[in-house]
Amino acid sequence: MTSRPPVISVNSVVQVADYAPGATYGPRTLPNYELLWVLHGSARWRTDVYDDAGVRQATVEEDLRPGTVALARRGNRDAYIWDCDRWSRHAYVHFQIEDLGGLGAPSRWPSVRSRSDPGLLDGLCGYLLDLAGVPSSSVRGHSDRLVATMLEVFVSAPAGQSSEEMPDAVRRLVEHVAAVWARSGPRIISVPELAAAANLSAGHLHRLFRERYGCGPAYALDLIRLARAAIALLRTNATIAEIASDGGYSNPYHFSRRFSLAYGQPPGTFRRRRQLSDPLAPVREAGLLPVARRLLEAARSG
Repeated sequence: MTSRPPVISVNSVVQVADYAPGATYGPRTLPNYELLWVLHGSARWRTDVYDDAGVRQATVEEDLRPGTVALARRGNRDAYIWDCDRWSRHAYVHFQIEDLGGLGAPSRWPSVRSRSDPGLLDGLCGYLLDLAGVPSSSVRGHSDRLVATMLEVFVSAPAGQSSEEMPDAVRRLVEHVAAVWARSGPRIISVPELAAAANLSAGHLHRLFRERYGCGPAYALDLIRLARAAIALLRTNATIAEIASDGGYSNPYHFSRRFSLAYGQPPGTFRRRRQLSDPLAPVREAGLLPVARRLLEAARSG
């Protein structure tokens, strides 16, 4: 975080906009700054970046999806192409910057960050949306201060391992799995189906996962299902049989065997040692946290 916080003037509370499949928006030239995060669907975001003299320096394209936050900067010209297959929704807030504080030059700020890196960013997104529905002048002042905090976190919080960008093929696979799990709960998805979603051959997909995560795609998804089960073991009173069934495992024995291989102990032992247990340890060690956070969120919403 910066030594001196920024001072901003917020135009309004956080707003929400919906777009039909294939809708477009822009091009527009921004007179101020905008923080935007996708709630459903996705968008292709194209930005022409200008310097202080009004000379175009570059054109940048980004894929925006649930789990990402974008920062549009004053003076740039941008446009959006929204998801062609489904409705999209995003939250946004516009603001002027009166004092940059310790944020440094806007030209050096990131354009897109993961909501999970740092985790505080994810909490701020959700809380600001909650505050937008409360009709109170005191809440408005609180919301404005939180937007300034969100800007500071977005610009200056150190990037951890979870901020690493997923390859496009992995992102396509993750969005497909998220849709399936949101609709029918966590379950096994065949490698051919995963490969089709990623637009790769099964062999290419397997090599990509091996090189990046040290395991194949099927095992990666199994680790994430097991992580969801591990959280349930620590934070619910559900029986092991109920947790196994909820996670899409055919029977408690099969679940226990898979869990023991991943966590080095059976589910019952893991639950008894709950104060010493990390439910995300296997996915963190494999570098799968960005994938896991997106899919765990989808499984919760199903």
